[in-house]
Amino acid sequence: MIIDFTVSNFRSIKEPQTISFEATEDHHLEDYYVVEKGGYRLLKAATIIGANASGKTNILRAYSMFPGLVLQPSVNKSDKFPYTKFALDSDYANKDSSIIVNFLCNNSKYRYEIIFNNDLIVYEKLNRTPFGIHTDHLVFERNTNKKTMLSKIMLGDQYKNNQKEIDKLTTNLLHNRTVFGAFQWSNVNLPWMLEIVRWIASYCMPIISSSSNLNLKEYTSRSIDIHAITNEQVSALLQKADVGINGFTTKKVDIPVSPYYAAELINSNLVSFEMKEQLRKTSTMPDVKVKMMHNSNKGMVEFDFDEESRGTQRYYELAGILLTLINGSKIVPIDELEYSMHPDLYEHFLVTFLTNAKESQIIYTTHMREFLSDRNLYRDDSVWIAQKDKYGATEVYSIADFDKEELMQIENRYGAYRSGRLGGIPHLGDTYVEPLNSDKQ
Repeated sequence: MIIDFTVSNFRSIKEPQTISFEATEDHHLEDYYVVEKGGYRLLKAATIIGANASGKTNILRAYSMFPGLVLQPSVNKSDKFPYTKFALDSDYANKDSSIIVNFLCNNSKYRYEIIFNNDLIVYEKLNRTPFGIHTDHLVFERNTNKKTMLSKIMLGDQYKNNQKEIDKLTTNLLHNRTVFGAFQWSNVNLPWMLEIVRWIASYCMPIISSSSNLNLKEYTSRSIDIHAITNEQVSALLQKADVGINGFTTKKVDIPVSPYYAAELINSNLVSFEMKEQLRKTSTMPDVKVKMMHNSNKGMVEFDFDEESRGTQRYYELAGILLTLINGSKIVPIDELEYSMHPDLYEHFLVTFLTNAKESQIIYTTHMREFLSDRNLYRDDSVWIAQKDKYGATEVYSIADFDKEELMQIENRYGAYRSGRLGGIPHLGDTYVEPLNSDKQ
């Protein structure tokens, strides 16, 4: 599970900003929100609220750099990391960016730090703290010479016996590859590194947004096809969501793809090798045709998926994600979780996740501030507020960061947020619009 992550010099994020899943001593909604693992108390959910353009989405994008840098190593020395540094301070164009992630993997806590820029990995460090031990120890440290572009790896004392394997790995350690990325290009025997790479690949899901290129309808349908989830589970979720669906059918089809979109997919790291080969040969890609079943006075009636309301479509799409979180152990970042959903349906999704998930986590942004009026939906340490300082840099803090005595006086968190006492709201101008003056034409 993820304990916390810290990011600096990434898009609207200037100075280091941290999102933490570590629970405070507050035991409010303990059974729903908190997972105890290896002596750590971790939250299942982190909610990010704030005004438009406050940097909420950038926090999710920054977090997603972590699994990306590990699991999608650069192929060529000329490959660059496509991200933007903080642009409102010219000094930061020449500064490096950093990500620090604390996470739990197989009975140990790890702290992974990476410093990078658009061209290279400058520095990496991995520390480990086995469960039950109070002091950490170094696993490895990597430094890259910016002039020669050559990297060296120093092992911690407990890993010196891996030196020969590390020497082999170093031959694939390009300046723009992480140590984990080089490991995936190397025929080496490092069980502890394999363990971490497999955990990241299994636990960390890609970011989901309302404008995402990810085909979530296909994700849900294919998850059923490979028996990761069942048709019955998805049908039950749809029926409980009261969207008028009593079941559905799926059918595999191949759909034509335009040359431009085909080229985009072939060059994407998110598309499988098999799909790329199909695109090259036939200019088609696999899809799933979904038909929804509705009750009528003469029995069941089928509707094409595209004929359903966007809210119904969205819940079917998210049903696959929700069941994946419940059936296994994952973390997923979701931008605008409430997109196209009624507020009650948004809350139903969240409560279903919190009630049924065991060790999964979700970090999501929302504009649905009304949930703050119901203390049965959140903990103070699970809600993070994003706002920009006077120089346009994103700052994040949780409600739990406020003084305890001050919080005790704010019984109505929703009212306090709307009034600006908690920050993170837009400061709007008046609604007057200067009329067009025809005399000046």
